[in-house]
Amino acid sequence: MPTALDELAQRIAALEAAIPELSRSSRLSYSSIDDGALTVTADGTVRAIIGQQPDGTTAVNVVNGPTPPAPSKPTASPALGGILTSWDGRFADSSPAPLDFARVEVHASATAGFTPGPATLVTTVESPQGGAVLVPTNVPAWVLLIARSTSGKASAPSTAAQAGPAKVVADAVLAGVVGELALADDAVTAAKVAAGAIDAAAIADAAVTATKLGQAAVQARALAPGAVTGPAIAADTITSREIAAEAITTAELAAGAVNTGKLAAGAVTTAQLAAGAVTTPKITAGAVTADQLAVDSVAAGKIAAEAVTGREIKALAITTDKLAVNSVTAAQLAAGAVTAAALSADAIDGRTIRGVTITGGTVTGGTIQTGQSGRRVLLSPVDPTDNSATPSTLLYSGAAAEKAPARLTGEVQVTPDGSAPTTRLTAPQITTDASHTPRLFLSSGGPATGYAAKGVFSLDVNGDGGLAGQATVRGIAGTSSDPAAVELSVRRATGGYKTAISRLEPEGWYVQTADQVANLYLTKDGLLIKALLGEVLLQTATGLRLQQGNVNVGSGLVVGDGTWKPLTFKQGCSQLGGWQTVTLKKKPDGMVALRGIVSVPSGVTSGVIATIDDPALRPKVGEVFPCATPSNVNVNVFVQPNGNIELWNGSGNVGGWLSFGSTSWSCID
Repeated sequence: MPTALDELAQRIAALEAAIPELSRSSRLSYSSIDDGALTVTADGTVRAIIGQQPDGTTAVNVVNGPTPPAPSKPTASPALGGILTSWDGRFADSSPAPLDFARVEVHASATAGFTPGPATLVTTVESPQGGAVLVPTNVPAWVLLIARSTSGKASAPSTAAQAGPAKVVADAVLAGVVGELALADDAVTAAKVAAGAIDAAAIADAAVTATKLGQAAVQARALAPGAVTGPAIAADTITSREIAAEAITTAELAAGAVNTGKLAAGAVTTAQLAAGAVTTPKITAGAVTADQLAVDSVAAGKIAAEAVTGREIKALAITTDKLAVNSVTAAQLAAGAVTAAALSADAIDGRTIRGVTITGGTVTGGTIQTGQSGRRVLLSPVDPTDNSATPSTLLYSGAAAEKAPARLTGEVQVTPDGSAPTTRLTAPQITTDASHTPRLFLSSGGPATGYAAKGVFSLDVNGDGGLAGQATVRGIAGTSSDPAAVELSVRRATGGYKTAISRLEPEGWYVQTADQVANLYLTKDGLLIKALLGEVLLQTATGLRLQQGNVNVGSGLVVGDGTWKPLTFKQGCSQLGGWQTVTLKKKPDGMVALRGIVSVPSGVTSGVIATIDDPALRPKVGEVFPCATPSNVNVNVFVQPNGNIELWNGSGNVGGWLSFGSTSWSCID
């Protein structure tokens, strides 16, 4: 009985016998492509797709073929309506026609060296054997060819050829070929008709009617003499407009044909009258009235002496505009003839008054001055030096050094108390930049003081009305509650308009600095110096006496604090009851003393136990001090520039409390 191994050997032997037979027979004899395509490739590039295409159709589609060679140069010759272009079916460099040839494109342009594209494509030659096509054009053009393969590849352009369309000449047109129907509408215009080509014989009877004649088409020179007679002229056809100037002379007028009834009003003017034609006998009495006289027709030379008297002059007929300049002088005016009532409100407005006294009148508007130059006074509703809307009086001294006059001005001044009406007196300006020109301001106070009648005045040294950043001198008349005083102050613009004041009043004299640090009073007892930290009384009899606090009287000494200040405890530390309070104080020499005993919880062995709140009491650099404890352990206390008081214990618990003793440090170095 055969074993499994024997069966396997038989199967292998059968397969070896079948292999030669299979290699000799066709593998596609009975094959088909079901719902697919066979792709042909070359060098990894798809060249053709046989079978079902991507759009669902079934075909043999050649793709990615080689670039075809460029066609040979075409021939171009003139033709009616364009250029006849021919291709001989050859390719450049004697290349054979490609087997995937599709067509040859014909491109044309009027520009030499043009780049072919869709806009220049005119037609195609479909046969690889060549052919001739017509390129329509009415101007000379260049033509070239491009070959296309079935896969859409385009060759390089061929060499271009040039030609122009053939001209149409008479010899090329047979007699009778161009008839009436061959002409387009409006093809024959006046410019195409030779002179004299159309004569009377060519015009049919009654062909030219009135509607065919344009306005003014028939002119007088086209009419034979005597062609137009009376019967041919319609009634009212000829008016004065159709008669040329001087066309009708006296010879054409019958005797008596023109009378006054035929003359239009104004038809006869002086130009139509001969010299001397109108004499006095021809003018009836009263014929010439004032309305017949032209303006200014009667001049003074035509009026006899004394012909015009007061009787002939109409009341108010002669006004000021009828009088020549300076024609009426004081000699022509009777005494008292011109009174104040005779002057209108604006009669002297804006004018200079010389040697005239005005009584009982009011002069408004404009400026009034006592002279044009030199020493003079000028009154103006506005300040002419800066055009501000403030009434001003200008006082000119006439001095050569005077750049601007002294001014007395009514204005509104902006003060720290609010806007207030003020009278300003400005000294004459001597320098070009207006420096060193003091001003005096007289005011009754501002809104903040209820315009109290204090008689306040101020002297502006720098020309800014005593505002921020300037120095002023101010006088106060005083009241029963506010004493009179003279105050010299310098105000600065920062820090809320702080003022340094030197004040003199009946009760004393004091100086107040800009930062409100100290005041000096001259009293009956002596010179009193007040400071924020205290006060000192310098008396004439007893000398220097310190009333309270400490005062810095030199660069080497420091103002003392005067009080002991507490600390802020940390980590549960507190004041030890019944013992010296833990406090600090700055001494006049700049040293800070720390005293007292602090209670320390048993769990606290290191770290910050208190802080110094006042920065003026802190050391400039860190300090370290040994302190006493009940357990006698080695305890060090560090005092830091940031105000921290730190405990450093390296040998055990503090034992419940810690004494600062007489610990001290410098707060100035």
